[in-house]
Amino acid sequence: MDNTGRNSVLVVDDEKLNLEILSKILEVDYTVYLTKSGRSAIDMAKKYTPDLILLDIIMPDLDGFEVLSALKSMDETCNIPVIYITGLDSVEYEEKGLALEAADFIYKPFSEKIVKLRVRNQIQMQNQIKELMMLHKDLESAVKAAESANQAKSAFLAKMSHEIRTPLNAVLGISEIQLQNESLAYDVKESFTRIFNSGDLLLGIINDILDMSKIEAGKLELFTLNYDVESLINDTVFLNLIKYENKPIEFILNVDENVPVELHGDELRIKQIINNILSNAFKYTDQGEVELAVNIEEVSKDSVMLVLKIRDSGQGMTEEQVKQLFDEYSRFNSEANRTTEGTGLGMGITKNLINLMNGEIHAQSEYGKGSVFTVRLLQGNTGAPPLGKETVTKLRQFRVNFEAKNKKVHITRKPIPFGKVLVVDDIEMNLYVAKSMLTPYGLQIETAASGQEAIDKVKSLCESGSKYDIIFMDHMMPVMDGVETTALIRSWEEESLKNGIINKKHPIIALTANAVTGIREMFLQNGFDGFISKPIAINELDNILKDWLLPEKIASNGDMEQNKTLASQSSSDDAANDSFINDINTNTGINTEIGLNQLMGNKEAYRNTLEIFNKKLVSECNGMNSSLESNDLNNFKISVHAMKSMLAIIGELNLSETALKLESAAKENQTEYCLQNFPPLKEELLSLNKKLNEIFEKKYDKQETEKEQNNTKKENNVPSGLKFENKKVLLVDDMDMIIFVVKEKLSRYGLQVDTALSGSEAINLIRNNVYDLIFMDHMMPEMDGIETVRRIRIIEEEEAKERLPIIALTANDIYNAKETFLANKFDGFLSKPVIKQELEKLLEEWLSK
Repeated sequence: MDNTGRNSVLVVDDEKLNLEILSKILEVDYTVYLTKSGRSAIDMAKKYTPDLILLDIIMPDLDGFEVLSALKSMDETCNIPVIYITGLDSVEYEEKGLALEAADFIYKPFSEKIVKLRVRNQIQMQNQIKELMMLHKDLESAVKAAESANQAKSAFLAKMSHEIRTPLNAVLGISEIQLQNESLAYDVKESFTRIFNSGDLLLGIINDILDMSKIEAGKLELFTLNYDVESLINDTVFLNLIKYENKPIEFILNVDENVPVELHGDELRIKQIINNILSNAFKYTDQGEVELAVNIEEVSKDSVMLVLKIRDSGQGMTEEQVKQLFDEYSRFNSEANRTTEGTGLGMGITKNLINLMNGEIHAQSEYGKGSVFTVRLLQGNTGAPPLGKETVTKLRQFRVNFEAKNKKVHITRKPIPFGKVLVVDDIEMNLYVAKSMLTPYGLQIETAASGQEAIDKVKSLCESGSKYDIIFMDHMMPVMDGVETTALIRSWEEESLKNGIINKKHPIIALTANAVTGIREMFLQNGFDGFISKPIAINELDNILKDWLLPEKIASNGDMEQNKTLASQSSSDDAANDSFINDINTNTGINTEIGLNQLMGNKEAYRNTLEIFNKKLVSECNGMNSSLESNDLNNFKISVHAMKSMLAIIGELNLSETALKLESAAKENQTEYCLQNFPPLKEELLSLNKKLNEIFEKKYDKQETEKEQNNTKKENNVPSGLKFENKKVLLVDDMDMIIFVVKEKLSRYGLQVDTALSGSEAINLIRNNVYDLIFMDHMMPEMDGIETVRRIRIIEEEEAKERLPIIALTANDIYNAKETFLANKFDGFLSKPVIKQELEKLLEEWLSK
């Protein structure tokens, strides 16, 4: 008999006759195993794992209670149900058996019907349990498959974000550069403004579509701020008019004159809502009308109801289609609309966004006659005046508000001389670029090339009584990345807050070349306060500084004489660098406009950036090559990631794009792709290195001569009155910009000025030179000004040298500053930014003796 698929029963009884009777009763329906021994029963149960065991109680070797105890103690047999077969009709035995988890009892002499029924009941329960277990296993497999699919989708979305944003960033970047050119003709500027507006909105739309997975997970967040209503309407309308300009459709825009100029809400999400509905109206209307009406209803002093109505005379929908309208991935009349673009995501996203804003959307439609969508969104009332008749008329004429847009791309930088920032990045060029972008603010800037160095600098500065106002932290670094570094800083801050070392945590802003959807949430969850994408956008950096620097760190224009000096120097250097930049444009594939934009038009800083890049180029190529040859894809990925960023910063977008593809391939362990595609990139990089070398050799000498001539002219421009032509001073500060500005001031008094960037360098100079006065920065890494002065005073005592007058340079508003510095063996102090009158007073006091 074929027993495949039959349930099995193990019968255990020391009486042969009982075994024969039970076997005959059961063998018709089940596979039956027989044994006369308790010990044998345990072995057979492990071997066959039957669905049910019939077990005698009284047996010579092991009784039924001992056998059941043994079965329940083993994983492979503990779940097999056991029915006792016994001639002992005793409550005591029944209680003992049930306590051992016996499933049932069959009493001798056997009733065939009772045996069959009780066995059937237990077998049915076992089969149901097996089915449930199989269903549970299938469910687990389905969950794992879903999780795997979700991970694959997330990886796909991340990659698509990179791929889509890269060319779009180029469109936006080039448009932004052109909009800063005041000499552009009106029609050209209008064209670039339209490109910028469209690209800006398109970027928002792409990000929202990539957020679909976040909507499904219920993790979508709103980010509210004050926004310009005119700009919101104009941008959204204009994108659709460009896209559907060839359709015979009359577009009508009706905006209530009483709508405020400014509201508070999530501008990007509202643009997305309007665009999704409006683009559908255009898509599904072949001819006729599309209308957008914007109205306002007062709700309270602090809030208003923004009412948007989009009407079209297009295809319309049936009642059933209206009910399904907001289902994700759904599209109607697929056959008729097969040439109509769309993913089916738009209205599902729209509904989710409106729900998130606690708003309402109503759809009315008649098949063949068109549709009307009404959206009601509660917005914050900022107290702004109404748009008025003139603005509404201009909107109806679809004119672009150039002035409003120019405000977004032209940054007025407020001087921030008392602000102290730390920039953390393992790539030297990135540090230089970040410093160059921050320098026009007059900030005190320090850098760290690793996570551990950053941690050490943060601790050291805080323990000395000061702290950084902002930390800019690179995301991807070897050994310890930005997330790990930030976690360790946050952990130290918790202890320091308890111990009174600090009274507030540092704002930490992530610097990342990966701008995928969800990256903001990842950074916020890991202790960051925000993030900036690399290459760094000027307006994003400016907004971060405004958001996080305290008002007292921002100086008035009258206090920023050195910034004017710096601007003057930059202007002078621009002329000297023009021919150099022309050569770069002519002889390389570098787009210097993009590169200069990264450095806010500072040509000297851009030239220095290119020099740093060029000096590292050969060694970086060799390093990437070595990593590939040793099959070390992780190090190759880190190196090519850095190369991608450096190329983007200098304006070499084509090679940056190639490096991005190699980075993506390395992340996915595509060794063969990297081996095939890196050699051509290396060849192009080395060719670029050769071209840059030729340009640098040709231009350096000329530029240095021009600089020397400029410096000579400046040195002759000595202020009237004070002159100290035979005096020598030492200026000690770890910031290049402060060195430049203060040295510029001192040189105008005819002073000979030596400089040092650290305390140890200053001590070495003092040992080998004679100075009349020393200006010593208070806060410096490794060895601060107080420690440096302490060591100088020890040297003076040990070597019986004359005491040097040392003036503290400080940007910190220290309580009892004079007493503090005098107690630490300084002879006075000078606040940064350096005021001319204060400087002259000190020079007279110490150099006129």
